[in-house]
Amino acid sequence: MFAVVDVGGLRSPYVAGVFRDRKVPKVFKASATQPVGHENQPSEQPSYKESSSSPARLYEQVAAFSSGTRSTLVAQDIMASPVVTLPITASLDQAWELVKEKRFRHIPIQSRNGALVGILSDRDLSRGTVESVRTGIKGSAYLAKMSIESYVSHPVLVAAPEATLLAIARVLLEERIGAIPVVSEEKELLGMITRSDILRVIVSHPNFEHWG
Repeated sequence: MFAVVDVGGLRSPYVAGVFRDRKVPKVFKASATQPVGHENQPSEQPSYKESSSSPARLYEQVAAFSSGTRSTLVAQDIMASPVVTLPITASLDQAWELVKEKRFRHIPIQSRNGALVGILSDRDLSRGTVESVRTGIKGSAYLAKMSIESYVSHPVLVAAPEATLLAIARVLLEERIGAIPVVSEEKELLGMITRSDILRVIVSHPNFEHWG
């Protein structure tokens, strides 16, 4: 249900915990007791009660939602589509304009031939802006001439359209990511799923007010 796409657009199987080298150390330890993709098999649910982090709370909410509904929601049911992207050749200035206009926190990045090759987050953009200050160049001049290529996060973890809501929430938690693109077997970018999209599904449930 999940795969890893490298900067060259090549796809490889996703292995939990070894998705990529992390630039920032984990804030807390948490791991699932069962592999992603086997959530329908009887097993003890992972416990994240010791953590008050947003990803952990999100997983707990999704687990409660999934156990309280008969139907199984999948990626294609909740993804945002169509997806707004940027080419790898875009400037930092163009990326900031898109973030301000659309209020995005994650932007899928495509290669010159249209293949998905990475994700640019608001944190990545902030890092680029900080580096512009260090160079001594005025911000607007630096942002307009600098490509986003050096700041794009890759490889990128992607989900299949049939990935379940619970599996997606678990991956977001374990990999400490805030969004995941939905990609077809033909490598077509179909949509994006963020934590906000998942929360929107949960709070729209008719029995949500009785959960707390």
